[in-house]
Amino acid sequence: MTWSESRPGHYQRRIGENEKFIKAIGDRAHASGREHWSITSQASFKVTEPLQGDDLLTKLSRAWKNLRFEHPSIASTAEEETLNYVVPDTNALDRWANETFFVHDENISAGDLIASFKPSPYMTAHYIPKSSQLILHTAHWRTDGFGALQLLNAFFEAFCAATSGRDPSSLPWGEEVGRLVPSVEEVLNLPITVTPEIKATADRYISTLAHVTGAVGVSYLGDKSTLPSGTRSARLTLSQPTTRAIFEACKARDINVLSAVHASVAAITFAGAPADSKHKHYTSTMRFSLRPYLPEPYNTPRFASGLYTGGYMFRIPASQSWTENTRRYNDEYHLGVTREFLLARRQYALDVQSLLRKNPPVDGPPPSEVDISSVDDAELLVCPVHKSGEEDGGSVEILDVSIGVETLTRQMYCFVWTFRDQMKFNLVYNEAFYDAIVPLELLAKLKEVLQTELHI
Repeated sequence: MTWSESRPGHYQRRIGENEKFIKAIGDRAHASGREHWSITSQASFKVTEPLQGDDLLTKLSRAWKNLRFEHPSIASTAEEETLNYVVPDTNALDRWANETFFVHDENISAGDLIASFKPSPYMTAHYIPKSSQLILHTAHWRTDGFGALQLLNAFFEAFCAATSGRDPSSLPWGEEVGRLVPSVEEVLNLPITVTPEIKATADRYISTLAHVTGAVGVSYLGDKSTLPSGTRSARLTLSQPTTRAIFEACKARDINVLSAVHASVAAITFAGAPADSKHKHYTSTMRFSLRPYLPEPYNTPRFASGLYTGGYMFRIPASQSWTENTRRYNDEYHLGVTREFLLARRQYALDVQSLLRKNPPVDGPPPSEVDISSVDDAELLVCPVHKSGEEDGGSVEILDVSIGVETLTRQMYCFVWTFRDQMKFNLVYNEAFYDAIVPLELLAKLKEVLQTELHI
């Protein structure tokens, strides 16, 4: 799966099994001009003089080109079986930047912009001058939540470098191909030939997909024939004192914060369910970043533009208390990423691909639970302040960050992270299935559950 030069300046590798199954899920929505699970990372920022100026847009565009040099996989493209990358000349680099870096009308909001996103063969960057926001958008096969925020950070690093006179056209293009990312299967050196042990482990994780059937879900608008529309989101930020109190309460109970949040997400799903469904079990995803388990240098931000994540489904009964659920999640997160889990990544992905090709009918109503995804401490991924390399050259202060995915189903996804000592939540949903008030009420309920159960 290593990158090789198929003809001068053209590089190619076989698409990884995990990239392929994620791509297949996203591509299913292309006919409707959407892409399920495409990733959006964004930052609100403030630029100080002399970085701020009339040529700010030029500097941002130059930074985007510099980012491609450092992370060329943002400009790779995918076919059915291969990933491709072409080393650009000056004209090709300008064309790529014109097709992927956008400055938007002063009156558009980030929410409206994200709801309008269409599939793109590349990662794209979007700058909204009025709100001073930068948004990166990409297909999920290219990266994961951790990587998307690392790329956001890399953009601002490139911005500061660009202001120091780093001209993209003078860079040694062609050298960047050494930074094209490998697949997770290659990084982990996973065997092509599956062993009985690996097959049994993959089967065990595949079997957890059955937990989705018959699970509790939130009440939604429309029926099975209702078509999706744009992805929207609701945000909740907890104060620093409240965030600190939550962390201290979890520490005193010997549980991790993510377990408490996960149990609270289960609670709001039960709360938002129809009365005749509240007895059903709750199913959600146990998600794990594989990045800490990769060998160097693949566990570093240099490989932000890589898909290095994994998970499986996990169910809890309606009869358990919040405390019991928290303990179960805590045990499951503590178990974490095992060697067996890693070794089964290729076979698991192959099995998922097989299921997608069969496209089995789903009995009962479509899933509509609130699922969860965490990137933990976002300051480990996005530095709050970036300084120019020149003396008194100014700085970029990152005021806020966010992460989310496009969803075309009735399922909602609650993203959680901390930044600047505040716990933050982004609940994404499809506007065809929920009124805007519903996710806001769910987030308010989540805060209430956390404070009540932790006695804050």
